[in-house]
Amino acid sequence: MTISVNDCVAAITSHTRGLAAAADDNLTARIEHCPDWSMGDLVWHLSSVHWFWNEIATRLPLTEPDDLVRPKRPAEAELIPTLLSGVEVLADTLRRADQQAPCWTWGRDQNVWFITRHQVQEAAVHHWDAVNASHGQDWAMDHVMATDAIEEFLTHSIGNPRWPVSDAAPLGATFNLPGTAFAVADGVLPGTLDRSTAVVAPPGDPGSVLLWLYRRVPDEAVIPSTVDAGLVARFRAFTFTD
Repeated sequence: MTISVNDCVAAITSHTRGLAAAADDNLTARIEHCPDWSMGDLVWHLSSVHWFWNEIATRLPLTEPDDLVRPKRPAEAELIPTLLSGVEVLADTLRRADQQAPCWTWGRDQNVWFITRHQVQEAAVHHWDAVNASHGQDWAMDHVMATDAIEEFLTHSIGNPRWPVSDAAPLGATFNLPGTAFAVADGVLPGTLDRSTAVVAPPGDPGSVLLWLYRRVPDEAVIPSTVDAGLVARFRAFTFTD
């Protein structure tokens, strides 16, 4: 499976616009999985994320982001327009960028492609947050993009050589991700997991599995009842979503 820069940019833009639509006239709604946030806080968060990664992608070579001066939060009436204009700036930057250009990231890959690829799930999951807090809105994610997002998560957001999870108990078994051809097992290094190809892929919707990885939906929504709950809990201990 191969996705392009244009695929990613289209998904980032579409999910951001979906968030904006769900937030319209609803900025005081509470965000279930970010309980200290209102919808307005969620909108500003994604705006800030877009601004931050646009700065990283345009200040090459930037070794550390410590010197970035973050913008001030606009007035409430400007939150959604700021989000929509900001995602267009980021989209234009990512379309034009050399995806292999080295830059600072928190992931295992230190290049612009990491930004382009990861911002898909950032926008998609927060789009779901907004829909979950609104009424009469729908959320869906393209299966190809969701599958790529899961692969990306299993590369950067589980215990790995750059970010081992030293206090996590070993899996002790192979865990197959539903709705995908991916499996994970204990890595060679303590505190790490390695991704492989599942022998048998349990059925499931990749978009829902991505939401599960981000702790937006419960285990029973995606994990077959035949899977050992202890194995699922041990896998969880290896994941991080900040």
